[in-house]
Amino acid sequence: MRKVRAEPSRCPEFSEGLLELCRAEQKSRKYFFQNSDMTIAEKVTQSANSTLFTLYKEGLFYKCYNEDVMLFVQKVRAFKVSDKFVKSVKAKVNSIGFPASEVLNGNLSFESISEKIGAKSFEVKNELVQFYLKDLESKKGYKDWVEVQHKNELLAQEPVPIYSKTNNSAHLLAMIKDYDLANSTPMQGLGFIQELKLEVQRIEKSNGNI
Repeated sequence: MRKVRAEPSRCPEFSEGLLELCRAEQKSRKYFFQNSDMTIAEKVTQSANSTLFTLYKEGLFYKCYNEDVMLFVQKVRAFKVSDKFVKSVKAKVNSIGFPASEVLNGNLSFESISEKIGAKSFEVKNELVQFYLKDLESKKGYKDWVEVQHKNELLAQEPVPIYSKTNNSAHLLAMIKDYDLANSTPMQGLGFIQELKLEVQRIEKSNGNI
């Protein structure tokens, strides 16, 4: 018995439905790869767009870059900012990230982010979330912000001397001088000696002298 294959022309409803499904699949795949395969350079360029704030889903985290980082830490939450030199951009790139679970459990919902950054609305698009900003001036001052970040980073790296030799001696002498020996019990006296001993050990550990 010969099998008869249904031709699209003989089955218009079937062919139109199938074509529509194929078009939707192609559009979806094209859109997905356009967003999920964005390079860091493209994301950095996107961050300078004054009309948009964008979060990118990268693995188990949502991340944003440069101007969007400034807006996020100023308006939403003061996360620690990472700055790394990126070859493709030929510059340092600022970024922050937070677990996607924070969104799911409501600790950092898209609605609250939208409200805090002053967005008109937001849209979840596969691997990214785009917020449409009302204030087109909200990303101004990025260069100044980067300079402040850099200065704060340098200050944090500077070694701060906890003790100097003079201060060490003065500190220990002040402890002994201020101790009320006349009104102390033998046990309190022993406790004070132990306190002095611990202080000397702490000083020696920090810079090796008294």
